[in-house]
Amino acid sequence: MGGWPTAEKALRDHPVRDVLIPGFLDRDDDVPEFRPQPLAVWLRLDEGLLRFESVGQYDRLDITSVDAVGWDDMELFADAEEEVMVASCGEQLFGDGRDELRCTRLRVYRAPGAADTVCTCLALDFQGGHTLFLDPTWTFGVRIGNASDEQRWLKLYGAGGASLAAEVTLSEQA
Repeated sequence: MGGWPTAEKALRDHPVRDVLIPGFLDRDDDVPEFRPQPLAVWLRLDEGLLRFESVGQYDRLDITSVDAVGWDDMELFADAEEEVMVASCGEQLFGDGRDELRCTRLRVYRAPGAADTVCTCLALDFQGGHTLFLDPTWTFGVRIGNASDEQRWLKLYGAGGASLAAEVTLSEQA
């Protein structure tokens, strides 16, 4: 299992091209629908991907560098009878039509007593003022949000001792 230093290294060296979310394609109704199941979320980099997965008792974010999207290790998808696919969500999350964005800063949040490389939640700031907040404490996988979701999470869990464990500047704002 990886920790937040894996994300720091990858995001320092590579821009992000997309955010990919797995789910099922439901063809049962008149209109086929994508049903997201964000047990893992991938950031597509200019080379390779970062995989973020909710692990433990939905209490930490595992971060690994991978070569390809895969879900063979996720029982929900591996045994699925439905068609499994990923949705491209970068345009909706970043919304400015860029081909790639540099991550300018990351913030690591940690529950009390967790080891140094453990990440409870992760906030990534990108060029253009966009924030991507990855919250694995959601029952259904990784909740993907923005700066206001980060503030909401801090209000909910900050009183219980969760706090900012690290803040790293990766590149200058552009």
